[in-house]
Amino acid sequence: MRLESIDISPSPDRPDAVRLTGHVRYDRAREGPASEDYWYEFPASVAESVSTTGNPWLACLLPVAVELGEPLALCRPVDALMLDNAHERMATWHWWSPRHAPVPIEADVAAPDTDATRRRRTASLFSGGVDSFYTALSPRAAPIDDLMLIHGAFDLMHAKRAAFERVQAKLQAAADALGMALVPATTNLLHTRLRKTDLVFISQGSMMGSVPLALEQRYGRVLIPASVDLDWKEAWGTHPLTDALLSTSRTSVTEDAFAVRRIDKTVAVAQSDVALAALRVCLFTGDETNCMDCEKCLRAAIVLETMGVLGRAAAFRAGSLDVQRIRRMTIGDPHVRHYYDELRAFCRQHGREDLARAIEHALARARRHDPFRPLVRWLRRLPLVGPATHWIEARVQDVGVTKHRLQ
Repeated sequence: MRLESIDISPSPDRPDAVRLTGHVRYDRAREGPASEDYWYEFPASVAESVSTTGNPWLACLLPVAVELGEPLALCRPVDALMLDNAHERMATWHWWSPRHAPVPIEADVAAPDTDATRRRRTASLFSGGVDSFYTALSPRAAPIDDLMLIHGAFDLMHAKRAAFERVQAKLQAAADALGMALVPATTNLLHTRLRKTDLVFISQGSMMGSVPLALEQRYGRVLIPASVDLDWKEAWGTHPLTDALLSTSRTSVTEDAFAVRRIDKTVAVAQSDVALAALRVCLFTGDETNCMDCEKCLRAAIVLETMGVLGRAAAFRAGSLDVQRIRRMTIGDPHVRHYYDELRAFCRQHGREDLARAIEHALARARRHDPFRPLVRWLRRLPLVGPATHWIEARVQDVGVTKHRLQ
C-alpha cells in the first residue's frame, strides 16, 4: 500500500476548519476499495501547525499494512527516530500475535528540525473519561497546554454533529475551568480499512497518536492517558511500550499514569467538581451521557456511589445506584474482572457491604456463563437463530445485552 499524496485545504463540511487528507492506494483490493482518503480536521486557528511530513501517516497506516501484509510506501519524508521505532512496533505486535508479521517500509528520511526557537506545547488526549480527567487534573512540573478531543474515535465514532457539539461544550467548560485550551479534532480513520485491523490489541494507540502528530509542529509532548494499569498482563493496542515508539525527534509520545490503578484514578476524579460536571465513560451512547447499562458505566458508578457523589455526576442520570442492577450486570470480558476484585474490597472498606455482595454475585454469574460464551457467539451469527439467542440472553441478564452484545 502507498500514501500517494497529501493535501491541506479548507474543510468541505465545517466552516473555520482545515482538513489534512492522505490519499492511499492498496496493492490489492481484497473485497474493499482500491484506494481511500484518510483525513484529519482541526480548527483553522491551528492551521499553521498541520504536518506536511509522513509521520502521522506512518503512525496510522502501519497497522493497516501489517494487517494486509503489504509493504508500506510513503510519499512524504519521515523522522529518522520514528522510522527506526516503527520496526520495533511491528516486532512487538508480532511477539503478541504471530500472524501480524512485519512488512517493509519505504520512505525518505526527513531532514532534522533545527528550529529551536518555537515553543512546543504539551497536549493530552481528552475524552472526558476517568483516565483523561485524571491526567488533566494531575499536578506536573511541565503543565498541559491543550486537551485534544477527537470526533470519530471509538465512543464518538458514530456521534452525530449535534451530539459531538454537546460533548464539546461540556468539555470546553471543563478545559476553561482547568486553564487549558480545548482542541477539537475530527477524523475518518475508523471509517477506513484501519477499522478492520486489530484495534483492541494492536492499533488503537496508532490511531489516537496519529491525530496529535498531524499537528506535530505545535507539540513537543503528547500524553495518551493510560487505559490500563500494571495489573494488565495481555497485549493491548494502546500500551506504554508501543505508544512511546510513536515519538519523533521533536515530539515525544508517552502514556500517562500507567502505574496508577483505575480505582485510584476514579477516586481522585470524584473529588473534582469540574470532572463530575462533565464525566462521561460510556462507549455506547456516543454523546455526553452514560447509559448506566454497560459494565464500564456501572464500574465507575459504583465508586461514585460509594463515595457519595453519584448524584453530582449529571451524566450518570442516577441519584443512587440500584443494587439489583449491579447483581445482574454483564461482565463478559475476563480481562476486566480484576477491577471488580478491587472494587469489592473498596466498597467494604467504605461500609458498602451491599455493593460488595452485589459485585460478588455478578462475578459468580459471569463465571458460570463463561463455558457457554463461544456457543452463544457462534449462534448470534446465524440469521434465523440469532434473534432467539438475543431473547434468551435478555432473560438471563437484564442489562448490557440487547444494546451491547460485545461479549
